[in-house]
Amino acid sequence: MSLFGYTVSMICFLINLFTIHRTLLRIATFILFLTFWLHTAAIGFSWMRYGFFPLLSMEGSLSFVAWSLSLTYLILFYRFNVGILGAFFTPLIVSLLFLSRLVPGIATPPRPSFRELWLNLHIGLSLIGDALLAVAFCAGIVYLLQESQIKQKKTRGIFRRLPALSFLDTLNYHALIVGFVMLTLGLVSGSIYAQWVRGQFFSWDPKEIWSVLTWLVYAVLLYQRITKGMRGRRAAWLSIIGFACLLFTFLGVNYLLKGYHSFR
Repeated sequence: MSLFGYTVSMICFLINLFTIHRTLLRIATFILFLTFWLHTAAIGFSWMRYGFFPLLSMEGSLSFVAWSLSLTYLILFYRFNVGILGAFFTPLIVSLLFLSRLVPGIATPPRPSFRELWLNLHIGLSLIGDALLAVAFCAGIVYLLQESQIKQKKTRGIFRRLPALSFLDTLNYHALIVGFVMLTLGLVSGSIYAQWVRGQFFSWDPKEIWSVLTWLVYAVLLYQRITKGMRGRRAAWLSIIGFACLLFTFLGVNYLLKGYHSFR
């Protein structure tokens, strides 16, 4: 039901993007708003059904990131009235939710250690960080599109309706900061959990190695932005590169590389 609702909303956003129909934009946002609450109810129902927050499977994780992105869009819409960004957020939300339908869900109750609150905290913080860094990625994509058209003096059609470059750069910056903090807390809490369960903070598992590499990419980006004043196009490109690393760490490592980090 959530996938259907988000898909309808995405179609409305995309039609609005090319037809400039304000009523359609309000309809798209309203459908997204309703679907968000249906999605919230579905997560809550799953929590009650399994007895733990559904983050321990790839299905649940993808769904949670999609839910976080929906929440972020709604906050941006009501705070800054940037409904046009829905055309860029919803394809990502639909893709994540569609993918969650293709991967294995939770077939058996988790092992006792997996019920630990600390593990849920580690995964939850990491996934919220992933969602916010996905926002930075979207802002980077829109920034590059908008900048390219401005340089070519072709600010017509849909490009006249995109947010200003300064807004996109600021959104990218703040999403990076909060996302990086969440990602860092997720890594730290995961290391503590590993020490508790496996007796070592770091065990050179592929997931751990790629998580640290991804963290370093974002650390360099933030360092450049805060101390060197990096802005605009270069920051947007680094956000996209960082998100590619994040995507591989989140999805690729789980299926292409062997390690003890695997979703149930």
